[in-house]
Order: sequence, then C-alpha cells, then structure tokens
Amino acid sequence: MSLLQFYSILHLLAVVTWIGGMIFVNIVLAPGIADMAPEQRGAVMGRVAKRFSMISMFCIIILLITGYLKTPEGMMFAPASHYGLILLIKHILVLIAIIIGLYISFGVAPILRKNAPKPGEAPSAELISAQKTLGMLSFTNMILGILIVIVISLR
Repeated sequence: MSLLQFYSILHLLAVVTWIGGMIFVNIVLAPGIADMAPEQRGAVMGRVAKRFSMISMFCIIILLITGYLKTPEGMMFAPASHYGLILLIKHILVLIAIIIGLYISFGVAPILRKNAPKPGEAPSAELISAQKTLGMLSFTNMILGILIVIVISLR
C-alpha cells in the first residue's frame, strides 16, 4: 500500500464518519426520539451532540490533513481545470459546513446546555428556539455533506 492510498483510506473513513454521522442524527436519531419527554430528549441529544462534536472535529482535522497531502500539486485552488474546479467547489462547501459546525458547537450548544430544563420543568422559549436553530443548522449541514459527496464524485 502506498502512502497516497493510506491517505485516501483515512480521508474516506473521515468522510464516512462525519457525513454519515450527520445523516444518522438527522434521519434516524432525531425522529427516533421525537416522542420522548423534552428533558429526556434534551439529555439524549446533549450527550450525542457532545460526542459527535468531538468526533466531527477530529474527522475534519483528518480531512484537512489528508486532503492536503493527497491533492496534486497546484490543484488546491486551481479552477482552470475540471478537477481543480470540482476541488474548489468541494472546498467551499466544506468550509461552509465547518463554519456551521463551529457555530453549532460554540454558539447553539452552550444555549442548549444553559437552558436545559430540570426534571418536571417546562422548556423555556429560548431553549425551544435554540433547538429549532440546531435542527435547521444540522439539516443544512447534512445537505452540504451530501452535496460534497455528489460534487467530489463528479471528477
């Protein structure tokens, strides 16, 4: 196995984990716990979000490193060729997804933690608003992840 093949395997594993995780959370987990009591649902999503955020950040670091190492010289931001244009579009989509992920981790998640209802307590308007924001941003990131896979498959 060559070093380039090793980088490609790591890159694909990180893509599958990151984007697959977003798909799982949006299509399986969130609907699967929708009928739970708000405090139970919040506790489950809080634990999952914390763990998935750490895994996502690790995957993004792996993706950035392996992506750089496996990109042919002069192609990182070279839209003159078809492959270079595909990479540029992918990089833009990845950057947007990373920004959204960072906003979720450092903007929305703290609001959710701060306003988590205690047992028997009704969720506050701020918590409900933050949950809606999280849902919208998570869904947006999932769509971006799917678009990234589609775009890169066009090369």
